[in-house]
Amino acid sequence: MTSNEMLATYETLSELTGTMLIAARQGEWDHLADLEQRCRGYVGSLMQSAPVQLNESEQRTKVAIIRTILQNDAKIRALTEPRLDELQQRLHMIRAGQRGVEAYGAQRA
Repeated sequence: MTSNEMLATYETLSELTGTMLIAARQGEWDHLADLEQRCRGYVGSLMQSAPVQLNESEQRTKVAIIRTILQNDAKIRALTEPRLDELQQRLHMIRAGQRGVEAYGAQRA
């Protein structure tokens, strides 16, 4: 991977996380999950590529892009974590209800 390809991949990740943030703000959870899968593919390609030497300007560009990605990620987490907590609570209530039904059924038998 060349330095231009690497920076383009980071830029694509930045754009994807921006789109993910929009999806999270709009509650489009399925779309958000699809975008997350796409991000994983780009991250995987960056992780598998050989180290690339960057000049000072390229390094500054990379750092700026990564900061944007991290800012988007923090905002996405702030929107999704309450939703995940809510889903966990619902699952807990469903499981508790199922245990109650199972216990009641065992007593009737």
